[in-house]
Amino acid sequence: MSLLSDIAIPLAKLTNMKKLNERAMENPRRDIDFFNRKYFDRSLQTEEEFIEDFQVLTVKSEKSSDRHVIFLHGGGYTLKAFRSHRIIVERMVKKYGMKVTFIDYPLTPENTAEKTYEILRRAYCMITEKNKNDVFCFFGDSAGGGLALGFIQELRDRSISPFPVKTVLMSPWVDISLTNKEIEEFEERDPLLPLNTLMKIGRKYAGNMELENPLVSPVYGNMDNLGHIFLIFGTNEIFYPDCMKLDRKLSEAFNTEKELFIGENLCHDWILAPLKETDATLDRIGEFFLK
Repeated sequence: MSLLSDIAIPLAKLTNMKKLNERAMENPRRDIDFFNRKYFDRSLQTEEEFIEDFQVLTVKSEKSSDRHVIFLHGGGYTLKAFRSHRIIVERMVKKYGMKVTFIDYPLTPENTAEKTYEILRRAYCMITEKNKNDVFCFFGDSAGGGLALGFIQELRDRSISPFPVKTVLMSPWVDISLTNKEIEEFEERDPLLPLNTLMKIGRKYAGNMELENPLVSPVYGNMDNLGHIFLIFGTNEIFYPDCMKLDRKLSEAFNTEKELFIGENLCHDWILAPLKETDATLDRIGEFFLK
């Protein structure tokens, strides 16, 4: 959920990002629209639909294969998608020849998880119905990663098909309660995410649900039969302890295949940042989807 690549701030001032992210998440802007069709590379094709007021945008090229990625952006369930998210979507289409559908899901404080899941279910049914011959995958970063994991658990539990064959979870927020005792140590290492603000947002997003409900905190859910999951996170992020807990649960799950990459000394959701490791990580993600 970092704003690192969208605000002109030197990396040397990274410690200021917690305050900036705190302000951004507690007073989220709704006047930005980086997924407006006019901003996309003109060599790409875009197909836009809306479910109520929520955008469902499919991006592809003439060379796109049947590998179709549904992308859920990070932003603490409160921020709109960043410019960096659009750049990643374009890269997935241009470099790896995939189709990518971005779902502008409902955000808090205007909405809670109940509305988010309603729109996501409707969007998924619409996308899969329109693209019956495609092979579907999910890609979520930060809050979008938590949402992706919760949603594929729901698809499994409701026996909804087609089921996504692969899912990438980049620095996923998998426990909105943030009660893991190890988090205190990693809060000091994390230069980006403000713990108190995340806890406030998590409660708002949950609405009437318990904080341990797998729909909002999917680490408490059943990890069996979830296809092939690629879990990615850094050693310098507040979600590290919960991502390690998720890794252990995935390793013990039945009929769920897992790959893991832990970025040593890397911060939360570094694929959004202008770091030397970003391209290599995005290449690993692209290759995972295609193999």
